[in-house]
Amino acid sequence: MDDWKRCPHCGSQLPNEAAFCPHCAASIHPRTEVKPPRPMPGRALRNALMALLILAIGLTSWFCTRPKVYDNGTAEIIYTDNDGSYQLLLNYFGDRFQSMTDYSEELEEGTTSNKPSRLFVNHVDTGVNAKEAFLRKVEAINVELLRGGDSLEPWQYTQPQASDYDLEAASRSILTYTDRSGDMELRWNIRMQNGDTIRLYQRMALGVVPTRHFYPEDVPMDTMDDLQALVDQVNETITSDVIVYIHLPAVTYEGSLLLEQRSMNLIGSEGPDGARTTFTGTLQATAQKGYICQFQNLCFTGDGEGVGVSASARINFNHCQFTGWRTGVLCYGSSWVNIKDSVFEDNAVGFHFNSTSDNRNDHMYSGNLFRRNGTAVLLESVPSDQPLYFEGARFSRNGTDIDNRCGQKVDISQAVFE
Repeated sequence: MDDWKRCPHCGSQLPNEAAFCPHCAASIHPRTEVKPPRPMPGRALRNALMALLILAIGLTSWFCTRPKVYDNGTAEIIYTDNDGSYQLLLNYFGDRFQSMTDYSEELEEGTTSNKPSRLFVNHVDTGVNAKEAFLRKVEAINVELLRGGDSLEPWQYTQPQASDYDLEAASRSILTYTDRSGDMELRWNIRMQNGDTIRLYQRMALGVVPTRHFYPEDVPMDTMDDLQALVDQVNETITSDVIVYIHLPAVTYEGSLLLEQRSMNLIGSEGPDGARTTFTGTLQATAQKGYICQFQNLCFTGDGEGVGVSASARINFNHCQFTGWRTGVLCYGSSWVNIKDSVFEDNAVGFHFNSTSDNRNDHMYSGNLFRRNGTAVLLESVPSDQPLYFEGARFSRNGTDIDNRCGQKVDISQAVFE
């Protein structure tokens, strides 16, 4: 009887698999009432859709207004806010449109150097300098070393600030390093008042340049013939990637000296009687290979004619004297000449700048004395938009202090005129 069951309606026996009773024609399985779906009222549906729309708008607004981080690992970022787009970039030199993320430099053995990391800001649409408008939106700027702080002689840096000597730059940090400082990575962090963060990077690969020194006790250099022979020997035997120093005795060289092919550094001296290393003929420097020539503690004394130093090579003068020349120093061709703490006296023209070079160098002409010259400084052509600074320079009894024929920007606010 296990295979049988009774009809719940008439009590008849039925097989277990029966779905209805053949005796009373009733269904064996209970019926379930299925109710049709009730549609949502129109008002409730509209409210739900409105809530979803408000939520979407809120999320969109939050994503659009929340603080952003601008970081692409380079020295240049385009930053956009309600007032427009700004180009931010870092550069070691004066070009506010050219970013410099990776830079290589070779430093002389045993020396210390410094270089400014400059921040520039330009309007993207117009290209005009936008530093003032941008800085009003900034809450704080700082820099930090990501690499180079744990070397044998770690990199040093100053926190960014504006400078009167970098009028184009929004801010700058001064980096100081030696030949033992190794490679460096610097990060600028700019925090905006709206909460945005901007990060800019500069990296420097630092190499070391070998040097050679020549002294009077080791090599003959008492006469101009000796000195020219030494210069010619250096040109023939030492490659331009080696920095050469020639340490000169306190003698007077008669005749002209030619420095060509490669750069050299001439370092003068002073004898017990006060006599200094002196040249009475023209020194012509045309070297285009190697590093910037360094001339220190030298006197150039003329007879009222000729040119003391004629330079189509890059030269830095320090503690030199130019007296009695038609032109004390002539910078021409593709050169750049910088002069500090030197004396120009009794020349028809002291310093004549007439160059078309793009090899911009130091723009500081500080500590110089220009006295009793017909024209102290003649600016005929200067290949730079950056001002020349005459901080601490003295102009005394010259016929013309500065003949600025090319309209070069000149800062004489810290100069003295007597």
